[in-house]
Amino acid sequence: MSNRVLVGDVGGTNVRFALAEKRGGKIEIDEFAKLAGDNFETFDDALRQYLEDTGLNPKRACFAMAGPVRDGEVMLTNRNWHVSAKRLCSQYDFDDIQIINDFTAMARSVPEHSSDYFEEILPGEEIPDLPVIVAGPGTGFGVATLFPLGDDAWRVLTGEGGHIAYAPRDTIEFDVASVLMREQGYVSNELVASGMGLEYVHSAFCEVFGREMEDISPQAMRQRADAGDEMFDQLIAMRAKAVMGAVGDLALANGALGGVVLAGGVTERIVDYLRRPDAIARFRERGPMSGYLANCPVRLMHDPEAPLIGAAAYYAQETL
Repeated sequence: MSNRVLVGDVGGTNVRFALAEKRGGKIEIDEFAKLAGDNFETFDDALRQYLEDTGLNPKRACFAMAGPVRDGEVMLTNRNWHVSAKRLCSQYDFDDIQIINDFTAMARSVPEHSSDYFEEILPGEEIPDLPVIVAGPGTGFGVATLFPLGDDAWRVLTGEGGHIAYAPRDTIEFDVASVLMREQGYVSNELVASGMGLEYVHSAFCEVFGREMEDISPQAMRQRADAGDEMFDQLIAMRAKAVMGAVGDLALANGALGGVVLAGGVTERIVDYLRRPDAIARFRERGPMSGYLANCPVRLMHDPEAPLIGAAAYYAQETL
């Protein structure tokens, strides 16, 4: 990139902004700010606040949004915000704005990071030139497939893979999924594993275990699980197995022997559960095709700024 680009990461909870520029072969960001989405009625309002606070007047931007993007517009999946690149250009005098899916940015950031940013979940060996799955739960459940094109160029395929149907495989999971199906109709991996579905999953577990529903934070659930509470231990384990089963399905379907990269805040909080034998089995065991993923590595990416870096990398490759 020859000039700085305004980048944004817009999820179901927070809005992050920064200026990005490539320096010495590495994308650097400054003027970083994190705003709570609940404080704004629209994304336009959040952008206005950032520009007023920083006094910046950027001409180019790339915003990564948690929702399906079509023709430069998006309706966020877990927030009632409609965002239009054309409208933003008109309101704020931008020359160009690109709107991309948030997991397009997350996935595109992977090649920009050194090995220091990754934690091994399952050992294995990446096969060069084959696709990489980038996925994981945060507020929602993002999914993208990263394809190497050669010469440090990459293509990202995104959709709404987090909404693939959840597949229970043991007695407790079938019981909980039955309650969720009765209450919600359709049970997706996002519903089971992400932050937006936790209240529904908690309620279903309380019904299955014959306990009263209580107002409790995710952190307190984890503390209860660590103290020996079977229900909360099984709840967290079910979410971890849902993640590993989902990324295994995706790797199998896409031939992604380039490996799996996990991302998302929920994923980071349940790393030890992802390494449990029953969660590993959800990834590896594929009946007659179990050998296919036997050496496919799974890594966790640690960088809260990853979507901002990915948005900048995407803009540089696709626009500049």
